[in-house]
Amino acid sequence: MPTAGVYDLSAEYVDNGDDFQNPTMKVLVYEYITGSGGAEMPSPSLAREGDAMLGALIDDLTEMPDLSLSVLRDSRLPKPVRAHATIAWPTIGLGDDAFDRFTTELGQTDAVWPIAPETAGILEGLCQTVESTGKSLLTSPSSAVRIAASKHATAETLKGQAIPVVPTVPWSPGLNASPYPFPVVLKADDGVGCEQTRIIRNAEQWDDLARHPAGRNCVLQPLIDGEPLSLSGLFAQGQAVLLSVNRQHIRQRHDTFVFDGCTVNAIDRAEGIFSKLLDRIAVALPGLWGYAGIDLIRKGDDLTVLEINPRLTSSYPGLKPALGINPARLVMELWQSGQLPRLPSLPLKPVGVIFEDNW
Repeated sequence: MPTAGVYDLSAEYVDNGDDFQNPTMKVLVYEYITGSGGAEMPSPSLAREGDAMLGALIDDLTEMPDLSLSVLRDSRLPKPVRAHATIAWPTIGLGDDAFDRFTTELGQTDAVWPIAPETAGILEGLCQTVESTGKSLLTSPSSAVRIAASKHATAETLKGQAIPVVPTVPWSPGLNASPYPFPVVLKADDGVGCEQTRIIRNAEQWDDLARHPAGRNCVLQPLIDGEPLSLSGLFAQGQAVLLSVNRQHIRQRHDTFVFDGCTVNAIDRAEGIFSKLLDRIAVALPGLWGYAGIDLIRKGDDLTVLEINPRLTSSYPGLKPALGINPARLVMELWQSGQLPRLPSLPLKPVGVIFEDNW
């Protein structure tokens, strides 16, 4: 991969589609949920969120005429209403092995952009498969995904670089007392978003946890007060560029969390505290590459990292409307040149992201 650097985008930047030059590069896009990765019929909510990210990425990639796209699709799901006529849609039928179909399509492509959860090593495994073939991976490599997928490993990595991160310890049935004052949060170490989270508010609920143990590897974290935010950024070889600061709409319902969407570009990225944090994370985890999201809590000027998402996130569909810049083009240009962009000053244009039934 070329040496990382930084290039300037003009303050009068216009995304005219003529910058990326790589004749007829074949790109396979695989969104795991809507690509039959889970075998069972995906839930409507997961399918909507997967389609929102997938649709935005396809829209962005199809602006580059030098690219030829194939998108794996569960045959039980309708084709997206914004499906582009130039895209190949190989389907995965009932009873088909999704991974076998993925590897078959992989052999006919030049590069792969997977969108998948980190849970149970899914994203890491897909990345490893791509790497083993020598095809280009348009996301972070499996080595970086392995660290970012684990909340405990992420916390230990960032803590080692003195980056403020929510304290995180493994949970086990033999843990007699909470390591933090109540309330505490129990979650899967490799869970995604608000999945598999449980708020434990008092000693009685803690004792109930001992009687009804949680499932596979889980971690405990203190419940931190503050505003939930996320950062969308581009990474390469220990460097980073901040794209947007996003406000996450998360609420507590009973003893868990519910994610209602986000507002992209809600806070001026010119506030230096955000780009400085992103720079420090890039140094702490130099394997991060391309687009990644950082979840954090802000209280005043204090920022505390919750987790790193080495993939497209729910904020992605709002990036181009909010910034006026095609983020997928930036990733493709990074892949081609090895240089991160230096973005011009951009107006603050908040864009809400919700997950509709169709895109």
